[in-house]
Amino acid sequence: MNKIEKTETLSKILANRKFSVDVFQREYRWGQKQIEQMLSDFQSTFEENYDPNNHDTTDEVEGYGFYYMGSIICTGTAGASNNIVDGQQRLTSLTLLLIYLNNLQKDVSQQEYEQVPIDNLIYSNRFGKKSFNIDVEERKGCFQALFDNNLTYQPDSESTQTMFDRYKDIVELFPDELKGEALPFFIWWLIEKVLLLEVDTPSDDEAHTIFLTMNDRGLSLNSAEMMKAYIIQQIAESDRLDVNHQWQENINRIKNASSYDTSGVVSTEDVEFISTWLRANYAQTLREGKLGAKDEDFELLGEKFHTWVRANARTVMGLTKSKDYRTLIMTEMTRVTNLYLRIKEYGKRITPGYEEVFYNANRDLNYQMMLIISAVCNNDAEETIATKIKMVSKFVDDFASIRIFNYRKVNWNTNKYMLFRVMRDIRNQDCNTVGKVLVRELKKLDISVDGITRFSLNQFTGRYMLHFLARFTSYINVRMGNPSLFDVYMDRKAKGNTYDIEHILPDRFDDYADDFADAHEFQTWRQHVGNLLILTRDKNRSYQDKKYQDKVECYSGDNILAQALNPTAYHNNPKFLPLVSQYGFKAISHFNKESITSRANIYLQMAIDIWDPDAIKELAGGWTDEEEQEFIKDTRLREFTVEYLGRSWQDALKYGFLSADETNSGRYLRNIHVGDTIYCHIAGYGFLGIGICTSKAVYMKDFCVSVDGASTPILNAPWINPDKRDQLATEKEIFIGVDWKKSVPDENQGYWEKGMTSIPLVAYMLNDRTTHRKVSEHFGYQPE
Repeated sequence: MNKIEKTETLSKILANRKFSVDVFQREYRWGQKQIEQMLSDFQSTFEENYDPNNHDTTDEVEGYGFYYMGSIICTGTAGASNNIVDGQQRLTSLTLLLIYLNNLQKDVSQQEYEQVPIDNLIYSNRFGKKSFNIDVEERKGCFQALFDNNLTYQPDSESTQTMFDRYKDIVELFPDELKGEALPFFIWWLIEKVLLLEVDTPSDDEAHTIFLTMNDRGLSLNSAEMMKAYIIQQIAESDRLDVNHQWQENINRIKNASSYDTSGVVSTEDVEFISTWLRANYAQTLREGKLGAKDEDFELLGEKFHTWVRANARTVMGLTKSKDYRTLIMTEMTRVTNLYLRIKEYGKRITPGYEEVFYNANRDLNYQMMLIISAVCNNDAEETIATKIKMVSKFVDDFASIRIFNYRKVNWNTNKYMLFRVMRDIRNQDCNTVGKVLVRELKKLDISVDGITRFSLNQFTGRYMLHFLARFTSYINVRMGNPSLFDVYMDRKAKGNTYDIEHILPDRFDDYADDFADAHEFQTWRQHVGNLLILTRDKNRSYQDKKYQDKVECYSGDNILAQALNPTAYHNNPKFLPLVSQYGFKAISHFNKESITSRANIYLQMAIDIWDPDAIKELAGGWTDEEEQEFIKDTRLREFTVEYLGRSWQDALKYGFLSADETNSGRYLRNIHVGDTIYCHIAGYGFLGIGICTSKAVYMKDFCVSVDGASTPILNAPWINPDKRDQLATEKEIFIGVDWKKSVPDENQGYWEKGMTSIPLVAYMLNDRTTHRKVSEHFGYQPE
């Protein structure tokens, strides 16, 4: 867009200015979705102009289009110290973004690119004294901590807590596409092309008069009200009162259920609801991420959806007659209102059977609402609706958790192309089809829960780590027949003792120097998930200076994951003992790197059960293995490492197979399809062979091999090591066929070298191909 007359750029509004906020004004209130919307709008507008292939210098930004962000109303004269009457929400959010960009520029990865000077938009320096441009006393400490990139800062008020949380949202949500070479282009565009209209008045009274005039809801219709006016016009006069009444009843229920006043933020609750509904049920297209791309259905159904409805009512929504418009409101809108409020309620408190909705809401995965609405049909029975809610929320939980374990972002904007495809594919489908789509997407991911073995506490995972530790703890609670307590663990606003992350190894390197190469390695291992659990804040603080051998005595009175480190947990505890053998719990007297790895493997084994996509399959009514391979089939090359410990390698070579007990991760053999490449590994020996899967997983009793040209059950075939065969649990052992391309005849000839990767799972894909590439080179293997 072109520049709007009398607006000013961000650089002119903020440079060396001072803005104050009256104490009686509302606190800083923006939520995650407002930050995500702002970043998404900035990215899409910037990318309309940015051409990485042809734009070599930032001079090109001068020709980029503008973005209008609204108005601010101040008292005083522009250029002097101003009191903000309206607009502090935007200015605070923009300042947080500028602080993040300033820190991002300082990162080593950005040093080779142009550094854009933006300090003066954040603070001014007079006679050596630095003061922030948003000059609010209670916010100084928070601004300073964020400017110093100190994320250990502890907020001390509602506003500073919200500011701190929104800064962390920016850290998580800022698009990767705008980093690196694109960053200086984006920063110049932001400060010189984002426009604000500044209205300055000589007094507070006049400023407030202008504010009330500009924000008079009675004179300014929002998109929801304009859509209603259009819909009512299309309906027979005899039905208009009923439809209007139903519309108003639906909207009032939505607004009354809102937990906070939405004034001053990006959209009101009714606009948010209608946008979500229409996107879920009618959006067919999504804006492409390339130069010159235009807004499509999804973007147009944002805040200005009334215009899209007018243009597409007949062709896309199928509204041709008065009765169609009546049904849209009386039936569809009312059904979606009920569903929307139901999901909101499940997101506020744990509801048995719908726990995943709460887990997702706890991580602000707001797109679960849109996906659920899309999956539910107008004529679905209650049982079907319940099943679809459970399936979709389970999918969102699995998808997000797997990505987080692998340090990948889970917000909508990063994953919008995949999530939008899912939304369209499950729209108005039956349960079985919905289940197949969701399982397909999960099983085609190039990452898995095994990422948890590398999961550590850092700037990215900080907002999620407590959630996952609480999930593991509550999972064991429930398995033992006790209350979950997940909501208690996660309640950060509870009075009294809240829960914190506990580092099992105390921050005392000198006491553990014999177990670690240096202080840096010690600190790295301390942040690993295997060294973490949760405790109440008072205990976390009282234990922090204790040595492990003293801590572990105290743990006997804490939650089960802490108790499990102490031998007392294994006495007179019949509900816990079955889980000991299943997940590998054990008491630990001396805690070191091996102990951290062992605890991480326990979390991994639990993660396999918690985030198991086959739970969706069960909810959907199930399907055959042949059907699954058909709808999941993938043309990409898939490579699996298979762990074959404790079984006969010579017989696996002789007959062409691999097998595993399907209990726990052994069932992952079923993820391997015919044609997939297999790298066989045996712990302690290394890699022994490379082969191609020739048959899907079946139970031992159903697996046949060739003996003297005749198909013979493996149970009846002559084994080189029959004692190994006899040790197998035939009712649990599953086999896949393998055509061995390269191999060694003996375990002792296995190949392994430093820097290669193996994970304590039976079958898994690696994100990094380095290990498989090295094995292929060692064996001289070339794919056919």
